[in-house]
Amino acid sequence: MRAEVRDRILSLPGVAAVEFLDHSFREELEKRERKAEGNGAVGGLMAFVNTGVWEVLSRHEVLVIVVHPDVQILAPQDHLVHIVDQEGQIIGEYLPEGKREDLQLRENAYLLSEDFVIYGDVDIVGESYFLIPPMTFRPLEGTPGIKNLVSASISTVSDDYVRARLGFENTKNWTHLIGYDL
Repeated sequence: MRAEVRDRILSLPGVAAVEFLDHSFREELEKRERKAEGNGAVGGLMAFVNTGVWEVLSRHEVLVIVVHPDVQILAPQDHLVHIVDQEGQIIGEYLPEGKREDLQLRENAYLLSEDFVIYGDVDIVGESYFLIPPMTFRPLEGTPGIKNLVSASISTVSDDYVRARLGFENTKNWTHLIGYDL
């Protein structure tokens, strides 16, 4: 199964490397992701939780891919990054292209940048935090023998580590984590 998955991913334009995580690689990523969450987002001003990474790392098979800069192999996602409160209400979110046009439909929405919005009409409950949810990975969807497929963006600290470990240090390549059960 691993060979088939590796071949399928390497056949995607722009994929430079595929590496299945052994026990020590997985432990190192877990350690780095816990540290990143502990440091928080926005220079430590706000907590963040990367549920996507924890979903991926809970799967039986976990791999990381390295992709050339400016290559998009990830399908547009409805939810990449949210700011949520303790009840899970969305206070702000990243707006990928195609979703930005919907912004005019909601009053009290304020752009922090061209692709991130804050909603001023939410009654915030408790402390808010950044939430990075799990993502789909369409190139492996429907692969026989694969169940519970999920993928995630990793922290900058983990991204730097992965690129260095796989020989892509000092490049602008990006990484992505993928997991599935058999």
